[in-house]
Amino acid sequence: MKKVFLALACVLILASCTESNSNNNKKTADNQQVEASAADAVDDTLDVDGYINRARWYLANQKVGNAIRDINSALSIDGKNVDALLILADIYYALGDQDNILLTLNKATEIDPMDSRPVVKLAELSFLQGNTNMANAYIDKALELKSINPQAYYMRGVICLSKNDTVQALKQFMKSRNQDDSFFDPVIQIANIYAAQRNPIAQDYYNLAIEMEPDNYSTYYDLAMYLQDNGNPEKALEIYDTLDVRMPGNYQILFNKGYVNLVYLNEYDKAIEEFDKALEVDPKSVDALLNKGVAYEQKGNYSQAKSIYLQILKGNPNYQLAIDALFRIGE
Repeated sequence: MKKVFLALACVLILASCTESNSNNNKKTADNQQVEASAADAVDDTLDVDGYINRARWYLANQKVGNAIRDINSALSIDGKNVDALLILADIYYALGDQDNILLTLNKATEIDPMDSRPVVKLAELSFLQGNTNMANAYIDKALELKSINPQAYYMRGVICLSKNDTVQALKQFMKSRNQDDSFFDPVIQIANIYAAQRNPIAQDYYNLAIEMEPDNYSTYYDLAMYLQDNGNPEKALEIYDTLDVRMPGNYQILFNKGYVNLVYLNEYDKAIEEFDKALEVDPKSVDALLNKGVAYEQKGNYSQAKSIYLQILKGNPNYQLAIDALFRIGE
């Protein structure tokens, strides 16, 4: 039940760097509506900004082919548009084409050497390629070009975190957060760092992250994990119940509901019920089956527990936890 501390999905800045400098990554509701409407339109006579906005919307909604079409249309009108090139770099990120990411970002820096955004993305690319020294050098350059640069500080925080330097990582994420209070990624990273330290401030940052992105269910999950591990399993279970309604049939949520009932609340019948639901989703889950056996064992139903442990060993003869469980109940 350990939380993944640094997920690559949280590392990538991607579209957050593709906004123009003038709006500083802050979209109004009107802009979002324009993008959504543009994405549904059949009009292929848009101006450059129209194609860029529609490509951005397509990319955010994982319609990569449509995004490619529109960004090519934008670049056919203005081949030196840095915003369009940044979207193109994001498309190459989605496709995993690192060579063309590099070519596209280098072209963007040649067109506008004073724009820090492609430099930050070059730092990100270097980091993904395992070259943290080069990544830090790009971040230094980006900060020279633009000192108010939340994406650069965020990326530096990610690099520090990859080196297990949580003190410096926290400082960098805080700088990023202070420079742009609408930037979600540093908030969730700060929350995760505090959660790993069992610092109650983590709950404040998770709640802030939920306010910022109320439909981001992974934040609710992280908050529930923090709560169950820090003395509030009832509240954690409430969150899991809410997520179960919003995301029915999610194995991890069902498993966690079983785990909380088993380990923290001693509600063994409820735990068995939740593990059964998890096994309906993933019948091959040894973890859910083992914990179901533990629940029966805690109930004193040793014959049912033994049957489950033997079932596990039939498919996994060397599964030590099941062997230990049989030894524990005297079999």
